[in-house]
Amino acid sequence: MNYRRAQLLAPEDLGASGTKIINLDLDQPISKIEIRFQTTKASEGMSAGSPANISKIEIIDGSGALYSASGYEVEAMAYYNYPGTSMEHGQHISTLSEVDTYVISFGRWLWDELLAFLPSRFRNPQLRITFDEDVSDTSVTANEMEVWAFIFDDKIISPIGYLTLREWFSYTIGANNSFEVIQLPDDLDIRQMMVRAFTDGVEPWLQIDEIRFDENNLGSIPFEYTNLENYYRTMKSVWPAINTPLITNITTTARNFYIPQTDFYATVAQIAHVSTNEIYLDANTAKGGKAALIGSGSTQATGSAFGYLPWHCYQFPMGLKNDIDDWYKPQGKNPRVRLRAGSTGSGDGALILEQLQRY
Repeated sequence: MNYRRAQLLAPEDLGASGTKIINLDLDQPISKIEIRFQTTKASEGMSAGSPANISKIEIIDGSGALYSASGYEVEAMAYYNYPGTSMEHGQHISTLSEVDTYVISFGRWLWDELLAFLPSRFRNPQLRITFDEDVSDTSVTANEMEVWAFIFDDKIISPIGYLTLREWFSYTIGANNSFEVIQLPDDLDIRQMMVRAFTDGVEPWLQIDEIRFDENNLGSIPFEYTNLENYYRTMKSVWPAINTPLITNITTTARNFYIPQTDFYATVAQIAHVSTNEIYLDANTAKGGKAALIGSGSTQATGSAFGYLPWHCYQFPMGLKNDIDDWYKPQGKNPRVRLRAGSTGSGDGALILEQLQRY
C-alpha cells in the first residue's frame, strides 16, 4: 500500500497525570500524527474546555524541541487548517466518554509529498504528551489515550521539510492599553501565526485588541490592526464558521459547558429529548466559549455549537496557504510583533508560529 495508518500507542489509561513518551522509531515518512484523548466524565457540567487536560504536546530530539504547543493551540490550528472538521466528539454527559482529537500536521494537507516528517533524519525523535485527566472535569478518574501515525508506506517521496508548530512566546496580559513587544525568530519561514488571548468566559478582543507586525525597527509595517474585533468581523468572510457537536444533560439550574468558539456571538442550538422542555442560555450569549445552559426541566439535549475564534485564537496568514515560496521569510528583517491589551486585560496571552523546517 502507498499509504497506511500505524498505531503508535494502543488505547491505554495513562493514570491521573504525567507525561507520556512515545518513540518515533519509524523508517517511513509521516504525514500527520493523530492523538485521541478520552475521559469518562463524572460531572454533568465542565470546569474548563476539554483541551485543558493536555497542557503540552511536543516532539523532541535530544534536548531540542522540534514541535511544542498546548492542547488548546494544537486544536485551534487544526480548526484553521482543516475548515469544516471537528476536533471533539461533543458529548459532555456524566458516565459517558468525552473525546478530543489533536492533529499534528507535517504537510499542507494529508499526504503532502513535499512536506512530511522523516524520523530517520533525527537521532532519537520522541512524541511527548503532558496530561492531567481532571482539569476539564474535576471529578474524572479514568482516561484513555490512543495515537496513530499516517505514513507513506510503499510510496517513495523526497520531502524538502515539514511544518512545525511552536508556542514562541507566552505572558500575562497587562492592564488596558499596555503593550507587549515580541521579537520573532528569523531562522525559519513562517506560514501563519496565531495570537491567543484567554480569560474564562471573555471574548479575545477584550484581552488583546491590537496587533502590529513590523520589520527593521518600524522601517516597514506589513500589517497593523488597531481593532481586532473589526479584524475578526472582516475575516468572517474568510474563515468558515466552526461547527461542533454538543450533547448535554440539562436541568433547571444552569450548567457551564465550554465550546471551541469564543467570539461574542458564539452560541448553541439544541433540541430536547423530552417534548415539554425548552433550553436556553442563562446569559446573552456563549461569549468566550462559555455556555451556561438551563432548561425548563431535566432532559438530555442534542445539537451543535457554532461561531469563530477557536479557543480564543486569532489567525494571521503570512502568505498564500499552499504556496511554499510565498510564506514569510524573516531572515535579515528583524521582525517584531506588538500586542496591545484590551479593556479587561490580565489574562493569558501567547504567540504561536507555524513554520517551515527544511531538511
